[in-house]
Formats: sequence, C-alpha cells, structure tokens
Amino acid sequence: MNKKNGFLPALITIVVSYVLLMLFMGVDNLIISGAIIVFLVGGGFFIYRKKSLLDCIVAGFRDYKGSLLITAVVLSVLLPLFFLKNHYIIHIFTLALIYVIASVGLNIQVGSANMTNFSQGAFFGIGAYTSALMTVKLGLSFWIAFPSAVLVAGIFGFLMGLPTLKTREFHLSLVTIAFAYVAYLLILNMRWTGGADGIAGVPKPTIFGLSIFKTVRLGGLRIPWTTFYYYFTLLFVGIGIYFAWKLHNSWIALGWNAIREDEISSKCYGLDLNKIKLSAFFIGSLYAGAAGSLYVHFVGFISTESMAFSVGLLMVCMVILGGMDNILGVILGTVLLIVIPEKFRAFQDFRLLFYGIILILMLIFRPQGLIPKKVRRYSLSTGGDHGK
Repeated sequence: MNKKNGFLPALITIVVSYVLLMLFMGVDNLIISGAIIVFLVGGGFFIYRKKSLLDCIVAGFRDYKGSLLITAVVLSVLLPLFFLKNHYIIHIFTLALIYVIASVGLNIQVGSANMTNFSQGAFFGIGAYTSALMTVKLGLSFWIAFPSAVLVAGIFGFLMGLPTLKTREFHLSLVTIAFAYVAYLLILNMRWTGGADGIAGVPKPTIFGLSIFKTVRLGGLRIPWTTFYYYFTLLFVGIGIYFAWKLHNSWIALGWNAIREDEISSKCYGLDLNKIKLSAFFIGSLYAGAAGSLYVHFVGFISTESMAFSVGLLMVCMVILGGMDNILGVILGTVLLIVIPEKFRAFQDFRLLFYGIILILMLIFRPQGLIPKKVRRYSLSTGGDHGK
C-alpha cells in the first residue's frame, strides 16, 4: 500500500475508534461489550501484523496531522451529544479527560525523562484539596483557586524532586512511593483538611458570577450539566496537550530525553542534570494539580481515597499502556483504562489486579506501549538545522 495515500486509512482508524467507543458505552450487555473489546484487540493485532497497512497509517498520521487533529476534535465535541439521555456515560467521558491531563504530565517524567513517578496521584490530590479549601473554607472563586492549585502542586513536585537528585531508577521510584504515602497520611490525619470525611460541597466554576453548569431544556431535549463540564474540561485538555506538544519539540525535552538515554553522557556534554530533573517534576506536577482542581469541582467532593497510591499506580499504567513519550499514546491508554473498567463495575474488587496484569504484560511483551514514541528527525535547510 502506498504510504502517500495514508490519509484515508488514518481517517478510517480515527472514525472507527470513536464508533467502537460509542458502541461500547452504549450497550448494556457485558457479552456484547466483551465482543467489542475482542474485535478491537483483533483489529489492532491484524494491523500490527500487516506491516504495509501499519506503515501507511503511520505515514497518514505523520503527513496529515493537521486534518486528522481537526477530525478528532470534531468527533470529541460531538461525542457527548449521542448520550444526552445517559448522564453517567458523559460523567465517565469527563473523568477520562481529567485523567488525560494528569497522565500527560506524568508522561513528561516517566516517558520523556525515564523517572518513574508513583506519586502523581498525590499531586492530583494536593491540587484537588488546595482548590477545595480555597473555595469552601475561604470562599474564593474557582478562577483564583485553580491557578493556586496548579502552582501549589508544582511547588510540592519541585520539593519532592530535591531528594531524588542523587537517586536513579528503582531508588527514585521508592522515593516517590514514600512521598505518596506521606502525603496521603498527612492529609488523612489533619483536621483542617476534613480528615477521613474529606471536603464536601465544592462549588462548580462560575463565569462573572453565573453558573453555566446547569441542566438545560431546549424544547423536548434535556441537556445535562455534565455535558457543559465535559466541554469545559475538553478546553483545558486542548490547552494542556498544546503546551505538552510545544515542550516535546523544545530543547527542554531534548534534555529530558538525553538523561533518559544516558545520564553520564549527558553530564559529560555539560547538561545540568539537577535542573533538568527538577523541571520535569515541576512541570509534570503542574498538570496533576490542574487535573485535581478540575476533578474536585466536577464531583463536588474530595477525600484521601482520590489520592491513594492506587491512583498513582493507575496513572503509571496509563502511560506505559499507551506508549511512553508519545502524547497520542498516553491519551489512548488513559481512555482505555478509565472507560473499560467503568463498564465492568461488576468486577470492581479485581480492578487493581487488572491494572497489575496489564502493567506486567505490557512490560514483557510490548514495553514500548500501544503507540511507541516517535524517533526525532532532523533535516538540513538553508536556514540551518531544524528539528521535525
């Protein structure tokens, strides 16, 4: 198959993926849902084995990324309109978008810099608690609480990064695990954070004092408030992905990639390893804080269960499943690990086992993830060297 004609296969891949997602969420029969998953896995395996088709699709995504991005955005905007009668499904889609923000930030640390961080759930909780305390206890606006939550999470990420500067690989991961448990226990045992009861009554965001997150009726059509929050979150997802993409194509990300490949060689080339590592922790934690703030204003309640170690483990699984150092892969992994388990709530008690099995299988059989990281390409032009 000619790689130059890759637009149509890539377009079909996107459309079919959205259709399967809608079918999966729209049916109530677990057998049919399981059949859709089998079909999706089988189709992915077929494409993977058909190298000419796979190369054609990859070329399509590379050469027509602008048109395909517009298609994905349009489909994402239309997605909740098919489920206006089902408040719960739109709720799940919104949660998936919130976790996309957190996992894209974690990808900076795990994927770009090879620093496995299990405490992203803790920063998620720190952002959520900061926003909840400022709006509920202090009566401040969401538009003050949100940037404050992002900044506070980033500061704590920077502080956690300090003791990791002399550690690598497994030892670095142990430091992040310790921080996750310390943060969890501290917030759990503090009175001003609500302790085990958490913080309830967190208000929805307002614009000029008016709340746009209300159920609306247009004739006989009822639009639930979750639809508007879905679009609100989608806007932040777009902003987050844009900045992550700009970072990925910057000198900062090249520094992250350099220490991922070889710290000693990077230091020999004059790179400041401490600054590079701390920047990854700081920026990744900013994303977690933003996701946490959006989450608490969405559900209206926060407790320490939302920042437990299992949450951080889930986010690591999202990055590994989708593909480390690949934004598109991380988005895919996040959607899969949020949507599929919610559909099979009958097996809720086995959720952590499910995440663990996925993590082990991916590390053994496909450590690069569903969508592997792209190889950076550079070309010479009359104006100098330009990275693509």
